[in-house]
Amino acid sequence: MKNKNNSTRDHLIDTATRLFHLQGYQATGLNQILKESGTPKGSLYHYFPDGKDQLVKEVVESSSQRLLDNIQLHLNSDPDPAIAVKNYLIHLSENFEYLDTPDMLNMPPFALISMESAFMNEEIRVVCQENYRKVQQVYSNKFVESGMSTDKANALAVSLCSTIIGVLVLAITEKSNEPINMLQKIVPSFFL
Repeated sequence: MKNKNNSTRDHLIDTATRLFHLQGYQATGLNQILKESGTPKGSLYHYFPDGKDQLVKEVVESSSQRLLDNIQLHLNSDPDPAIAVKNYLIHLSENFEYLDTPDMLNMPPFALISMESAFMNEEIRVVCQENYRKVQQVYSNKFVESGMSTDKANALAVSLCSTIIGVLVLAITEKSNEPINMLQKIVPSFFL
């Protein structure tokens, strides 16, 4: 059972995550996060003494962990990495099938945050970079387990992550899961 302190902290992170999806990191102010979460200012600084920068890092870490768990769950679904990746893409496609508003996005906002902060905040950029590396490592580990060389697995993991991010941007832009469905069809060719 969560204690009240963790639920307040988690509620701040959830509210910030939602707002970062809706309007971006730069356009989201602490006062808006406080107002929408119904949390007193003192609580925010109790949990995040360094303010917005610390909060955004925690949003990236928290959402990254959910993403990693989700990817790992799907990669564990089949010993064949091509099938396992396809299973993950099917899951993504289902999440994007009825995408009408940013509230419906069930994905971490750190792609958005990394693009917004890359040239403005080195600490946040580094946190985003570290989390991308964790995601790439999950894929790479799966590929190595299937007998792929480490170098090839690492290169494929970077390529796959980049491709998935691009497909998600297209899916959001088009408000359609069709780009994800197209990627599902060509994933087996990645493993030839």
